[in-house]
Amino acid sequence: MFNAAPIIVDSTPSWLPSSLKERDKEISFSFRFSKPERKIYRKRKKIPPSGWVEKHRVITAGSLPGKWRNRVTPYLPGIMDASFFPTVQSIIICKAPQVGGSECVNNCIGYAVDRDPGPALYVYPDEQTAKENSRDRIQLMITSSPRLRSYLTGVHDDEATMRINLQHMPIYMAWARSAARLANKPIRFVVFDETDKYPDTANLREADPISLGEKRTIWFKYNRKIWKLSTPTIEKGPIWKAFTTEAQVIFDYWVCCPACGKLQLMEFETERKSFRWPEDEWDPEKIESQNLARYVCKHCDARWDDATRNAAVRWGKWFSRDGHLELFDYLNTHRPTKIAFHIPSWISPLITLSEVAAAFIRGQKDKNKLKDFCNNHKAEPWKDYTVERKEERILTLRDNRPRGMVPGGGVVSCLLAGVDTQDEGFYYRVRAFGWGMDLESWGIREGFIDSFNALAQVLWHERYADADGNDYYVHLAVQDAMGHRTSEVYDFVRMHPGLIIPSQGIDTRRMTQPLAWSNIEFYPGTKKPIPGGVKLLRVDVTYYKNQLAGKLEIAPEDPGAFHLHEETTEEYARQMCAEYIDPDKQIWVCPENRANHFWDCEVLCLAAADLLRVKFWKKEEYEKGIVSAPTVIKPKWMTR
Repeated sequence: MFNAAPIIVDSTPSWLPSSLKERDKEISFSFRFSKPERKIYRKRKKIPPSGWVEKHRVITAGSLPGKWRNRVTPYLPGIMDASFFPTVQSIIICKAPQVGGSECVNNCIGYAVDRDPGPALYVYPDEQTAKENSRDRIQLMITSSPRLRSYLTGVHDDEATMRINLQHMPIYMAWARSAARLANKPIRFVVFDETDKYPDTANLREADPISLGEKRTIWFKYNRKIWKLSTPTIEKGPIWKAFTTEAQVIFDYWVCCPACGKLQLMEFETERKSFRWPEDEWDPEKIESQNLARYVCKHCDARWDDATRNAAVRWGKWFSRDGHLELFDYLNTHRPTKIAFHIPSWISPLITLSEVAAAFIRGQKDKNKLKDFCNNHKAEPWKDYTVERKEERILTLRDNRPRGMVPGGGVVSCLLAGVDTQDEGFYYRVRAFGWGMDLESWGIREGFIDSFNALAQVLWHERYADADGNDYYVHLAVQDAMGHRTSEVYDFVRMHPGLIIPSQGIDTRRMTQPLAWSNIEFYPGTKKPIPGGVKLLRVDVTYYKNQLAGKLEIAPEDPGAFHLHEETTEEYARQMCAEYIDPDKQIWVCPENRANHFWDCEVLCLAAADLLRVKFWKKEEYEKGIVSAPTVIKPKWMTR
């Protein structure tokens, strides 16, 4: 309650209304601030965001639930405190996954709710991600903290999935493909999460989602805060462009060696062998499971295990990339408006040094895994190392088997096939796969046929055998169903259930997993139902083409090689060299008038092997009858 001092009014002024002149009593009044107003206007001791989170933030999910502790991820407090430096308006975080970046920004929004309120907006790649983060992260952050929970209105509708109305500020959720969710709201705090998963534009008539979101902050031009965070993908991706072209300064986290006490930037340097493991051990599974990797100090050559690395990180500091000024020395001296932070995976206590080393080793044989290492561990964009394939190089993969012969000696686990559907017929490839993780394989037969009957003959009525006379059959075929013959393909696969699967190639930007299923109920372009329906396999062709390109680089004598039979033609080799990868979009492109049918067939063979999880089949278990190959429906004549 606030009581004002009495106000004495002279009754003679001419300007005083007659109704008041007639009053012979003193006029007194009082008023009360509302609870939210008292909470906001109360003068409280200043506290930095990093101090606030340890008092008021509670983690309810993950491996370390309980009160927030800065010592767990010691590189995050500096980012939180720098975000609320008076001149800073834009904070760019280029990070590896699972390093705490999203929770760091959530902490900043929580601090703003309590200490510096204003309308907030989260922007996620898609609607489902926005809903999940609102429900599982942001609302939980508010309800699990007594301080933040006190700002809830108690009205059920105010805690909606896409909008959280607090007593003194709203928090909105939006997604990058919805221009409407990004418009018509004055916003002070904007969080752009996982920007490299955003589409190029919100829709065909609008600008990119980041530009749309930033326009919402114009009303708060001088005290706005904009966070952009993501794992990088390619050099032209949004986070790397912001990181390298928008930021006035980039900060790196330097760790302190517990042995010699010297600060250093922790890097993955192959020349200096900063990450080391036994020289005779190159099995990534063994290195990761037995924690064999160590990091070597640049100054004293001390070898750090994970516990030592964690101590080195706890004693670390942020320094500017240019000039090596400490974080707040730089901010106080130069007073920038746009700052950036780089967080690789190996400074996170949640990532072991051996995980990093194993990821690097896997990338030496697989292009997809090398990309994963660059993006998800180094937190750097993928720079394509495309080697132009030559027909002569493809033909060096031939061995001395005739067309149609399966390698002997028990090295083959199964036969799989890929079929590329064309208006005039079908290109096909039958390929044998070996046992184990290397996924070594041998081309058995390929060609072109002009009818479904001929295709069935090649796949299930031809006998394939090795030199010892052992018979093999095609476990599974995957057939391209798109084009002018989709209805016919659906009918064909329905006639051979369990033996062949229809497929559709999808580029990698639209899929989160290499393989996915869709239920098809009607024939294309009609309302005519397909009896029983069809399950369509959606294939991330970019993923498998990257894998295939890596396979073609393996020498024939090395594990995981991609073998061809001795009758492989120059036309096959030419088609295997038809496509190239677009370095900007990171998708494979086939020039006009260049045939690539066998290339597509080989991609479908790899997808079939992944679908059956062939690399996990173990020969000794199969021979002992402990496990069996996946069950398929075989024609009556088939025997193993």
